[in-house]
Amino acid sequence: MKTDQLTEILGYTPGHNQKLEFLKQVKETGKSIQDVASNYQLPELFIKDSAGLIEFKGERMTPEQFKEKHPFIKFVTISTKK
Repeated sequence: MKTDQLTEILGYTPGHNQKLEFLKQVKETGKSIQDVASNYQLPELFIKDSAGLIEFKGERMTPEQFKEKHPFIKFVTISTKK
């Protein structure tokens, strides 16, 4: 896995020691590196629009579509009601 892919999951660029820790956990648990890295990420924050959609990197989608397309990224949505 490339560092930029880990950066997308984590929300920050992991250092050398953290990458080694991820690999150690992959070996110990048998989980994918994406699963291991997702335990260290800060969630993305989204505000739903009036149609219940969120926007990520210029693409509007439902929270369910986001989960399907980005299974290793945690997120929080905020709904506003008037």
